[in-house]
Amino acid sequence: MQKIKLLFVHIDSGFRYRDYLFNNLNSRQKEKAMRFKNEVDQIRSIVSSYLVNQLSNEEILFTETGKPYYQNGPYFNVSHSGKYIIIAISEKEVGADIEENVAKNMSTLLPIFNEVETKMIKEHADFYYLWCAKESLIKCVGGSLNKIREIPSLPLNGIKTYKGKDYYSQTFIYDHHIVSITLEGNESFDIDVKKVEHFPFVI
Repeated sequence: MQKIKLLFVHIDSGFRYRDYLFNNLNSRQKEKAMRFKNEVDQIRSIVSSYLVNQLSNEEILFTETGKPYYQNGPYFNVSHSGKYIIIAISEKEVGADIEENVAKNMSTLLPIFNEVETKMIKEHADFYYLWCAKESLIKCVGGSLNKIREIPSLPLNGIKTYKGKDYYSQTFIYDHHIVSITLEGNESFDIDVKKVEHFPFVI
């Protein structure tokens, strides 16, 4: 069975190791992080860039839609919300999304769901399960968010087909956060979850 590494970094660890992490970024990554006015957003950017840098010594490339990748792998995808920054690492194209399960006004966001999906939303957790499943798939494909309404969220766990290709998704809860991982292909996979609390570390 295929295995995906899924690393969780708590935002507090990002603050604690900020100087070390920042000093191990390239100039472009530093500039990107400092463009954020909010300090939490800066930390998220710093941690995300640091994690990506640990995967390869190659230059980071970007698709037409802005998705970063390494020419010779591994495949990866980063997401952040609430307390955590995550990175999924795989031998195939992968998408990851995390959302903190908090109350919010969902009225403006409901139109991204189809009729079947909308009927399933009874509480905030339902909304986040469906949202994360959509977003992890679109991030796996490398599409843009303006296409999110056409992205299928169901099934949350199992095979879904988009534009003639199969993808396998797993969606679960982790410390009051909803997480969804989508992998290219129709094979199931194991998720090796690791919480990173100290830097430097070996992936």
